[in-house]
Amino acid sequence: MSSTRGRGLFLPFVVALVCHAALAVLLLWGWQQSSEISQKRVALIKPGEVITAQAVNHDPIAALRKQQQEELAKKRAAEEARKRAEAKKEEARQQALIRQRQEEARKKEEARKREEAKQREQERQREAARKKEEARKQQEAAEAKAKREAELKKQALLKAEEAKKKEQAAKEQAAREKAAKEKAAREKAEQEQAVREKAAKEKAAKELAEKKRQEEEQRKREAKLAAEKAAKAEAERQRQAELAAEKAAFEDALAQEEAFLQQLEDQEKLSGMQALIKAYVEQNWSRPPTTRSGMQALLRISLLPTGEVRDVKIVQSSGNAAFDRSAQQAVHKAGPFRELTDLKPHQRDAFKEFNMVFKPEDI
Repeated sequence: MSSTRGRGLFLPFVVALVCHAALAVLLLWGWQQSSEISQKRVALIKPGEVITAQAVNHDPIAALRKQQQEELAKKRAAEEARKRAEAKKEEARQQALIRQRQEEARKKEEARKREEAKQREQERQREAARKKEEARKQQEAAEAKAKREAELKKQALLKAEEAKKKEQAAKEQAAREKAAKEKAAREKAEQEQAVREKAAKEKAAKELAEKKRQEEEQRKREAKLAAEKAAKAEAERQRQAELAAEKAAFEDALAQEEAFLQQLEDQEKLSGMQALIKAYVEQNWSRPPTTRSGMQALLRISLLPTGEVRDVKIVQSSGNAAFDRSAQQAVHKAGPFRELTDLKPHQRDAFKEFNMVFKPEDI
């Protein structure tokens, strides 16, 4: 940048130097001409004449030097002003760069904190999933062991029973083979008789079918002539009716689509809110010591439009009073559910009173 600035100042400096040199030559030439004119005038003065003259201090070299100094001073002042402006601009750029870096560092730190929180939550979820999986595997192992023991006992009983059955089966097999031979002979005779009867029936059926076909064709030809005559009048009526029906169907389809989209939105919002309330309640639940696996209670929850809990009732008890009380307390601790205010008025109406099955996943 400094080398470019130097090259930009060099050309004006050379031009100024050339101009000053030309001015000096002109001033020197003018001074010589003035001296020659003065000498000629002195020669023309007659004796006895009095000449009054006024001395004038005219030094062209000094004037040129003074002019150069003034121009140099102006250029230096302009250069200093330009440098101060550039310095101020550079300082402002550096301040902006510092603020930008500070903002980037702040955002980076916030992103790091969010990532750490996300990783901690993921680790917690993985640990919970691992414990749940270990419990499931232990239960499956116990069930598999009991199943193997029952299977071994069953196999022992089956072996004894099988030996007894084999002896009985041998006797029965001989009797079945004899009966099968007799049955096969009877079935063969019956099949041959059935084939003969079937052939006779098929022949009679074909003759009857041909007669009916001819009668049906005659009836169709007559009906076709009458139908073609009525079809022309009916076609125009149907065309007009179809146009009206298509218009009505189109308008009805639009209305149904709007209703369907609204219903989908309502279902999505309601399902999401129910899941959110259930999650909040389970997070605020304190497990009583008497809680057993598989316990659940049906709660009737009443909420205000602002999300505050108005009342919690037990509709169907779990059979354990402590568990029922802990479920009610968890609902009160989880409230207020401020997300309820984000729903539309008709969606909030669904949560004025609603039932919820309280069955925590960790029991």
